[in-house]
Amino acid sequence: RAGTYWFHPHPDQLTGSQVYHGLAGLFIVSDDEEAQVGLPSGNYDLPLVLQDRQVDANNQFVYLSAGNMDQMLGMLGDTILVNGQPDFTLPAAASVYRLRLLNGSNARIYKLAWEDGTPLTVIGTDGGLLEALIQRPYVMLAPAERIELWLDLHARAVGSSLRLVSQSFDAGISGMMGSSGALANGAPFPVLTVHVERAGTSASPALPQKLSSIPRFQATEAANQGSPRTFTLGMGMGGGGMMGRGGMGMNWTINGRSFEMKGVARDEIVRLNTLELWQYDNATNSGGGRGMMGGGMGGMMQMPHPMHIHGLQFQIQGWDVDPAAQSAWDSVREGLITEGWKDTVLVMPGTRARLLLKFEDYTGLFLQHCHILEHEDLGMMRNYRVEG
Repeated sequence: RAGTYWFHPHPDQLTGSQVYHGLAGLFIVSDDEEAQVGLPSGNYDLPLVLQDRQVDANNQFVYLSAGNMDQMLGMLGDTILVNGQPDFTLPAAASVYRLRLLNGSNARIYKLAWEDGTPLTVIGTDGGLLEALIQRPYVMLAPAERIELWLDLHARAVGSSLRLVSQSFDAGISGMMGSSGALANGAPFPVLTVHVERAGTSASPALPQKLSSIPRFQATEAANQGSPRTFTLGMGMGGGGMMGRGGMGMNWTINGRSFEMKGVARDEIVRLNTLELWQYDNATNSGGGRGMMGGGMGGMMQMPHPMHIHGLQFQIQGWDVDPAAQSAWDSVREGLITEGWKDTVLVMPGTRARLLLKFEDYTGLFLQHCHILEHEDLGMMRNYRVEG
């Protein structure tokens, strides 16, 4: 389907390092349905890749400078890059733009907003265009997520600027402790500046009322509607050996298991041509009760987990929130998008995310994993198998 997509390597226990050092890219898919909408194109259709990095005195990237702590929390940097450039300024005309934003960071979550309070006009997500625009005061963008924005600069004077920022929010343990980077997850910072340097050169397109057609899945039609397939996110020993994948006895786990190259448990097998309800549980946080740092750590180890599923796009049904997590949830909830097709869902601490997925077209092994890449490398990745 038409949309904004990206690619990167996926070697077990090495993904974080390879992506951090640059082995990733973005590609754009178009189709006939999208072409009929009449959105900005050419120089007015702009991809923007957001990443953070630590840079040393020799201007070289530094990876895992804090060792096990960076692995446990996810690698955060203190320099924000947009399309590889720090302190990014986008020269623009007083016209209309389509901005395609990808969070290509290893672990950083962005709470994107226009600094002057202008609402964000969202027209697309991970899987392409929405049915119609939505407006939000801010948008949460976790690693691997994409968002498409309609930006109308018609009323802005030549010489004026508009700044995109990441606002503060409660990220749980990753926000309290940070990593070796100066910026903890949830800290506020500027992302980029749009500078209107010239007048519009031609009439700009009006925003269409209808952008796309999306069939909406119904939970009542799911094969397991009364009993969602649940994946509990936690920390434990899993399959990583006595010392764990990251030392300190640590593995991140899904249902108490870490990644096995060809391993598939009974509760990870689905049937072709079925619609299922899945639940990612980041509230129980028992890690399956296995290992030195499993259930015993309890809520102390709760972190956000952007869960990514290979092989399909899904629809988000919503989140259930534990009362103890309500305050942190309130700091992000207005920026979580449930409309449209998604392949990554942000599961905040103390919440359970509910998804509808339809398994069609292919049988075989596919991956699901946390897209905090250090969590993936520490085992928070499992196969699921589609059987005919």
